[in-house]
Amino acid sequence: MIVAAEDAQFGFPAVRSMGAPPTHMWTYNVGPQWAKYMLLTGDLIDGATAARIGLALKAVPADALEQEARDIVGRMAMIAPDLLAANKSICNKAIEAMGRSLIQQLAIETDAIAHRSPAAAEFSRMAREQGLKAALAWRDDKFLRQENARY
Repeated sequence: MIVAAEDAQFGFPAVRSMGAPPTHMWTYNVGPQWAKYMLLTGDLIDGATAARIGLALKAVPADALEQEARDIVGRMAMIAPDLLAANKSICNKAIEAMGRSLIQQLAIETDAIAHRSPAAAEFSRMAREQGLKAALAWRDDKFLRQENARY
């Protein structure tokens, strides 16, 4: 379970130049539409959006995060451990029945292939020769320019 600060940032900007997520739970957590948006743009979303789309259980102000987590844990602690284990187990089995292990294996293979792309090679070359800051600027500046042009 994820409790996020409202201003937290979620995403995987590495898809812009370095490959694909080596694990893949995006589609399970947020559905195909949001998974595709996140993985085909590399854009970030804030904690409030993450909660709205199901990536996080809820979003709270950053200064309330620890107390919110303690409150949830306190509620869980009131349930008998054997019942907690049984209910966690069936949730995990349901995800497994949806193909979690197969998707994880395919994600590893996809990431390995994507790391061989020309964009990944260019990012690595630039990071090696000009530094990580320059490589990240090369990867992300065009997205920032587009965002600024839209607003």
